[in-house]
Amino acid sequence: MPDASFTHDDLRLILVERVGLDDVDVPDDPDVAFADIGLDSLAVVEVQLAVQQRFGFTVPDEDAQSMLTLRQAVDYVNRRLSPAEVA
Repeated sequence: MPDASFTHDDLRLILVERVGLDDVDVPDDPDVAFADIGLDSLAVVEVQLAVQQRFGFTVPDEDAQSMLTLRQAVDYVNRRLSPAEVA
């Protein structure tokens, strides 16, 4: 089984398909805050749910609330997917 990873493009897909952003409205800069692209807490919950459904792990609300930028969300998911986290 190949190593699972979560990329900026994966997050972009969630933001377009689940949250309803236009693809052009998702910045390429991973350090942009969710709030800066007009996402409220409900949109962040939608990202949280999409990640949980895709990867099968729970994202605690406290963790979701600490993800303020696109990069933080991608890094968080990848940390959770790392073998050290699973063991």
